[in-house]
Amino acid sequence: MSQDQPFADPSSLGLWGFALTTIVLSLHNAGIISTAGLTLAYAFFWGGAAQVFAGWMDFRRGNMLGGTAFSTYGLFWIGLAMAFVLNSWDPKAFPMSGGENGAWFALWGVVTLIYMVGAYMAKARVLASVLALLTVTFWVLSAAFFTGSAAITKAGGWIGLITGLDALYLGAALLVNWVAKRPALPA
Repeated sequence: MSQDQPFADPSSLGLWGFALTTIVLSLHNAGIISTAGLTLAYAFFWGGAAQVFAGWMDFRRGNMLGGTAFSTYGLFWIGLAMAFVLNSWDPKAFPMSGGENGAWFALWGVVTLIYMVGAYMAKARVLASVLALLTVTFWVLSAAFFTGSAAITKAGGWIGLITGLDALYLGAALLVNWVAKRPALPA
């Protein structure tokens, strides 16, 4: 790290905050596990705050793609967790309808597609694959919300699980490459 670069690359932190939260929620969506307060808390702090923190560090480093994407997905997790908290607190005052959730997830898919194009243009191929999978995950889950189909939700869970594992790999590759001071793993 140089004098004019105040932060190390925060990408592993952001990717792992995204990956682990996505994996656990996807395991739930796939029907493999049930989720409870721990997943909700991690959505606020690991999936949410850690990614926002990584995004702000990336902005400081001059990385607009990383800064915007990490901040965006961190705020996604915080917003989703807050929606679940409010809905469980008072479902009548804070309902979560399939149509509203479907619309939000469809739009998240559009935003993610834009990030995927940016990653591809930056020649960040593994990141582009994470974002391509995430785009599909959002759109499949959007269809699940619109239709109320448990089968489509499970499909979205399995795709989300692959997405999370891809992000977990990328975070590991970036960390290992940094420690090795050479490209030891494709990133």
